[in-house]
Amino acid sequence: MSTFQGLEIAKTGLFVSQKALDVTGHNIANANTPGYTRQVVDMASIAPPTTFGMYDQWGKAIGEGVKIQDIRQIRDQFLDNQFRRENKFLGEWETKAQVLAAVEDIFNEPSDSGINTVLNDFFNSLQELSKNPEILTVRAEVRERAIALADTFNTVYQHLYDKLNELNSTIQSRISEINSYADRISKLNNEIYRFELTGQTANDLRDQRNLLVDQLSKLVNITTYEDSNGNFRIDIAGQALVDGSTAFTMSMDSTGNVVWDLTGTSVNPSSGILKGLLDMRDGDGTNGIKGVPYYINEWNKLAYSIAKEINAVHESGYGLDGSHDIPLFGGFDTTGAYDSKVQYAQLIKASSQILASDGLQKIAAASDPNALPGDNTNALQLIGLRDIPIQGLNGATFDDFARSLISNLGVDAQQANMMQQNQQVMVKQIDLNRQSVSGVSLDEEMTNMLKYQKSYAASARVITVMDELLDTLINRMGIVGR
Repeated sequence: MSTFQGLEIAKTGLFVSQKALDVTGHNIANANTPGYTRQVVDMASIAPPTTFGMYDQWGKAIGEGVKIQDIRQIRDQFLDNQFRRENKFLGEWETKAQVLAAVEDIFNEPSDSGINTVLNDFFNSLQELSKNPEILTVRAEVRERAIALADTFNTVYQHLYDKLNELNSTIQSRISEINSYADRISKLNNEIYRFELTGQTANDLRDQRNLLVDQLSKLVNITTYEDSNGNFRIDIAGQALVDGSTAFTMSMDSTGNVVWDLTGTSVNPSSGILKGLLDMRDGDGTNGIKGVPYYINEWNKLAYSIAKEINAVHESGYGLDGSHDIPLFGGFDTTGAYDSKVQYAQLIKASSQILASDGLQKIAAASDPNALPGDNTNALQLIGLRDIPIQGLNGATFDDFARSLISNLGVDAQQANMMQQNQQVMVKQIDLNRQSVSGVSLDEEMTNMLKYQKSYAASARVITVMDELLDTLINRMGIVGR
């Protein structure tokens, strides 16, 4: 080995140590950057030349220093896939838990203004009417409780309907968000492809892409692939969302379905925030999926059944003025069959006859017009409806159906919360596992920094020694005795 070769070997040590220090500094600078993956320098020795004549005087050859093979990310693809698989379920159950919590707030049970209390107050007023059917103040109480009951149905329905509209708007927003992620990822794919044509790895661009994919995985179920040519693809149920530098968009059609813009076929997400929103917007109880429409339908059933059963009895009785065939509730025809397309809870109200100036006279407490004003037999029949199983309510009484509705809602909300908490624990644990592999440890980086600093200093010292050898060889050798 010549002295000049020693300089070259030391030079490679300087350059590699400097690059390793740069990578260490990059890691430290990005220790708190979301999505950043720790990078390491892979080093390898430079093999000695095999050309004849490149050996020393003893016929031996040594290597030519050190080189950088790669600057790579420390990342576990299995943990990435596991994180995204669980993250989509977290997004779905978080969404369902939030919506069901809002529905619980709408029903506001138990409370002084909830359906159970209002229904109880209404039948209590009928109880008082049966005791004093001729007193107008008691009749006024019955009318006010009927109005309050109708108002409760109206108010809860309106809030549920507003929640449906809100869900529709949120779905539109989430679709736009998914399209935005797809567009950004496709642009990054193009940048990564162009950068890696040079033979280098676009580590920081890949970090940006992986972070976007992680965030996208919470919105909708995705599958990712990358072929040997570096072409990166994201699928939703077999349909490409991103294929290389091409992004495919989706939108909501006029019927509320989420469809691919290119083909017009349904997206049909199986999990993620989008799936949770669609289930809460469309779930009518079919296949066990109970969303806002299910609770609206149950609410309509209760409103219809109360109006129908009470009107049937009330219309058979007589008011103080001898009036007959007067409904207590109006807003829709209570003589027809239940129609799931009619929003009974929105329409129900106290009848116009009862709300009229002489309406108190028309409250039918009597069954016999000849026994007025003290006859209370019809009022007793109205009270008796409270304990009668109603066919339209699956054989439940008014009170039992209302309590069952609230109870089922509570169970659904509790299940959603439990699933959400379970997924949060799983996602957090998987992310901790990812961070233990990919995250930056400042203690480790400081140790590496000292190691590479000493390596740099040692290489510099070798250059200094080689310089001294050359100085001796050139300036001092052969001058003794002159």
